[in-house]
Amino acid sequence: MSKSLSLAFAFLRERKSRTLLTTIATAAAVSMVIWVTSSYEALHKTYDEYANLALGRYELAIAPISGEPADFVSAEAIQPLREDPAVKAIDPMWAGRIAVFELQEQPLPGEMPNGGGGSGSGSNSPLPSLMFFGTDAPEPPFDMAGGEWLDPSDEAIEKGTPKIVLRADVAERRGLKIGDTLTLELPRVNQAGENSLVVKIGGLMNAPTLFGGGSAGIPVLTPSVGQAFVPASLVERITGQPFQISLLGVSVEPEADINRFRFAWAPRLSDHAVPLQFQQAFEIEEALDQASAAQNVRLQSYAATGVAMLVAMLVIFCSLSMGVTERIRQYAILRAVVMTRREVALLIVFEGLVLGIVGWVAGIGLGWGLLKLVENLFSELLYHGVAFGPSSLTLSTIAALGGALLGSIVPAYQATRVKPVDAMAPRQSMTEANQIAGPSLVIGLSLLAIGPLLTFVFPPSERGIYVAMVASFASTAIGFVVLAPSIVVLVDRLFGPVLARLFGIDRELLASQVTNNIWRTVGAAVSMAFGLGLFVGIQVWGFTMLEAFVPGPWTPDAIAMIQPGLSPEKVNVIAELPEVDETRCLPLVVEQPRLVDDITGSADRPSVIRQDNVIMVGLDPVGAFMGKKSSGKKPLLEMEWVAGDAESAVAMMTKGHACVVPDHFLEETGLRVGDTLSVDPPRDAGNTATYTIAGAVKLKGWHWQTKLAGLRPRTHRSAALVFADYQSVASDFDLPLASHVWFAYSNNHADVESIQTAATELVESIHGPSTEASEVSAKVVSIQSIRDRLLNGARRWLWMISVLPLVTLLIACIGVLNVIVASVRARRWEFGVLRSIGFTSGELARAILAEGLMIALVAGVLSVGFGILSGWCGAGLAQYVSFFGGLHPPMVIPWMPILGGVILVGVMGIVTAAWPAISVRRSRPMMLLQSGRDFT
Repeated sequence: MSKSLSLAFAFLRERKSRTLLTTIATAAAVSMVIWVTSSYEALHKTYDEYANLALGRYELAIAPISGEPADFVSAEAIQPLREDPAVKAIDPMWAGRIAVFELQEQPLPGEMPNGGGGSGSGSNSPLPSLMFFGTDAPEPPFDMAGGEWLDPSDEAIEKGTPKIVLRADVAERRGLKIGDTLTLELPRVNQAGENSLVVKIGGLMNAPTLFGGGSAGIPVLTPSVGQAFVPASLVERITGQPFQISLLGVSVEPEADINRFRFAWAPRLSDHAVPLQFQQAFEIEEALDQASAAQNVRLQSYAATGVAMLVAMLVIFCSLSMGVTERIRQYAILRAVVMTRREVALLIVFEGLVLGIVGWVAGIGLGWGLLKLVENLFSELLYHGVAFGPSSLTLSTIAALGGALLGSIVPAYQATRVKPVDAMAPRQSMTEANQIAGPSLVIGLSLLAIGPLLTFVFPPSERGIYVAMVASFASTAIGFVVLAPSIVVLVDRLFGPVLARLFGIDRELLASQVTNNIWRTVGAAVSMAFGLGLFVGIQVWGFTMLEAFVPGPWTPDAIAMIQPGLSPEKVNVIAELPEVDETRCLPLVVEQPRLVDDITGSADRPSVIRQDNVIMVGLDPVGAFMGKKSSGKKPLLEMEWVAGDAESAVAMMTKGHACVVPDHFLEETGLRVGDTLSVDPPRDAGNTATYTIAGAVKLKGWHWQTKLAGLRPRTHRSAALVFADYQSVASDFDLPLASHVWFAYSNNHADVESIQTAATELVESIHGPSTEASEVSAKVVSIQSIRDRLLNGARRWLWMISVLPLVTLLIACIGVLNVIVASVRARRWEFGVLRSIGFTSGELARAILAEGLMIALVAGVLSVGFGILSGWCGAGLAQYVSFFGGLHPPMVIPWMPILGGVILVGVMGIVTAAWPAISVRRSRPMMLLQSGRDFT
């Protein structure tokens, strides 16, 4: 073992440039892991703490579904909940933002500040407002950091300086402590004639935060959103209005089944005049996606580790393989004189481990240095700073040493096959390229077929989905690696003559560098293809998944949200607008009732289409599906029918209580045309409304349309968009006025803003202008704006997660440079001979550049093939496990970003080959012949 280790160090010292390049590439991969993992560690810490602790000592919270500050919890909802044996305690809370007008030192003894605020020294500059919570809870929602919790019996509540509790982080950030006072600017003059109020900090409380802002970016109410807590009896003095309930904190008995409790109470909560909903730790994610982020960040760090490990493996593999090729005679002599096969294998493994360890140490230093630099430059944006904990250290070690060991396996095996007789006659290539291409093609295509078969022909169960994912991805990756030799031959035959003519070199000269050294070409191409393949896969997967959510051509041009609504006969005022097609303009009534039975299985595993409610849209079925009033004009909704047809569906709907559903709803529920669908009207709980399914249609992209067009009045998720006749929906759900108008444009140049202005004027002419008591408006949302918003946001997100593969590509190019440098070094004698027989230095330099471009072309073919296949299968398998799955969209190939990635690889191929090409061009024939003697 000592002999192997000594020789390993000697060989690495012999090839200093190769060792340096391999170390740099490995260090870059390790630093990428540290960068990603440490960032994700900090995010994971933040999100995980917030998701698990946002509710404090409460297991559940109840708040209005709308999330609007003007909506409050009805007091009638409290007593029935308190009578439930599963409920341990319920604490009503008021929430509101109050301006902090002035910071003061502690008032002088005997001072009674009121009206204009307290006296005493202090700053008169306004401070940012605070989110105040009013509560009579006997215990704080979080642990106290100091001082005392609120005392509802404090006499100073009615007059004087009442005590409040401040969040500890808010106090620290603003330099406050227990005993300090704050002057609050009241939103209105209260009954005592006060327009400001001085309060004293009586306690500090710990609470989870996001990004240091307490409630920054949090669209849902939780106890952790509160930055200051006051007694409920003080709320009236602050607001000038009676105490109203913004949030209910619910403690559940330990032995109670919280899921059963929620499912039993959810329909009853939605029946209130202001519909209510539960919030649990995992449901905070529904509004902010915190829980999903907290669960995914560690998976992303694992993915980064896997990517870096493969990059390190490929780089080290290429370096060691070149070493084995160069040292065949040396290994043969060592086998003949002193070493066994095992010792030769250990020699290669030790070389790889040394490269991995040195790269790991350098990568840790580089990664940590970059993190500290960013922390120093952007500390105000990094609330939790940078994290370099056990996970970062462990994963970076796995990436470096795991990559080194994996990269050593094949070269070690190659070295053990060297026989002592090879010292006399170096081995020729065991197999010619044309002999390899056939078996490579057959075996590679067989492996590539596994992914589509597992995904689309024999789809797995939900339990076996992850096994299928691993098997599909692994077989695709291995398949393309096995297929690589045949792709090298194919690219050489198709593009070789073109590149030879383009670079002005002999065709056979280029073939001798690429096809005749096929394994070197394969190793370099696979290294480059890895990053680009991930990039293409992400793009194909992302845009394929997105396809199901982009509104399709079935939907009309725009939808108007009318407040407070119009009677059906008055909708013609909007239909008569110049830019509205009056033959394709219909009023809608909309409700979002819960399903009587959980036919979608939302309790087992909720998803974007596995929810416990549907959106019921009432409209004229004739105008919607056949053309308004049989005028011969196009229908409002141009549907693709999957079950049933327009004529039979309209005939059933005109009789009442029949509906048309999306095709995915039938697939998810197992229902068929002719079956019934029962829902529970929110305003009339228990009086079930039943509809017969008259047909099923494709409704591509209905989710975002209903979200942005106000078609989800009750909750932010729904299982399906269901169409029924206007009268049935209006009657069953007590909807006397049409809340929406769906219409098409009369021309291709319609102006949405002018339509909205004209519609608002028409609605105001009917209802009068808006007042404090009632709002009168008409908001028009164009479908194209929804498409643009969705596509632009998705593109930004996809490019953001594509950064890692592109960085991987750049790191892999260091390894490819190493391969080309080593291969040029190994062929210097050949180049010397070519120079001696008439080839110019320019021709040889151009041949090396063409070789780099040829390797890039092979990498491009591998990348595009791998990315398209893995992205397609990934999107298919995601339908069974992803929250946004179940819609089965067709594959989408975004050619523009893919073309950009291929061009980038081509440029990197030429750039990578530039240094070796320049080196050969500057070398004289005699130098080439002399320096290459050792490799013959």
